[in-house]
Amino acid sequence: MSFGSLHNNPLILGLAKTFDANDSNAMYAGLPKGSVRGTVTSVDDPNGEGRIKVKFDAMNGEDIPQADGTGEEYTASRVADGSDESGWIKVSPAFKGKQPPGLVGKRVNIVVTGGQYQYAVAGDVICDDDEIVNKVGIPDNSSMTRLPCYPAGSEPPASAENVGCCIVITGGFDGMDWLSVCLKRSGGYKWVNMMDRLHIHDSQEVDGAGDKENQVNDDTHATT
Repeated sequence: MSFGSLHNNPLILGLAKTFDANDSNAMYAGLPKGSVRGTVTSVDDPNGEGRIKVKFDAMNGEDIPQADGTGEEYTASRVADGSDESGWIKVSPAFKGKQPPGLVGKRVNIVVTGGQYQYAVAGDVICDDDEIVNKVGIPDNSSMTRLPCYPAGSEPPASAENVGCCIVITGGFDGMDWLSVCLKRSGGYKWVNMMDRLHIHDSQEVDGAGDKENQVNDDTHATT
């Protein structure tokens, strides 16, 4: 069968009309296609499942940058109606605990499965301010991973569910930021700091007889 004959095939034509009708129904019903965007409003998940609440762009009363075109008509900010807050949305990757408080106010990309908001899953934080939106072209860098930052003492529990999770603990030991990974240690689980310090033995002093003292001074120095 040639490609030309497929264009006139009654089955193909019928399926095409069905797909068009489904898309139209979804559009008029207000169901999203693909992914949507929203602003994080809360991270205080009562179940400790790392979920968040957002205000979707379509329901957000604030100015939302458009990025569906390159002309001024499409990239200019628009004002949407309403300010409804979503229910609790799952986040990928999943973990036990709460998202860092600094996530509130950030904008995130959200995948909506089957056009149903109740099956939404939030992904990475996005940057779509006017400077980025109005820029045409592909950035030179490839995809990067941004780790969540938790103030010291507020990190998620060290548990079996969180093994392999990587976070940044801000204001930790010595008032510095630390890259930390949840690992099994000594029969339990701990947040293990990845050291970027050099372990050295300070020079031993020489006594009056010319012999080295039996003293070793352990010290660490940051390599950065």
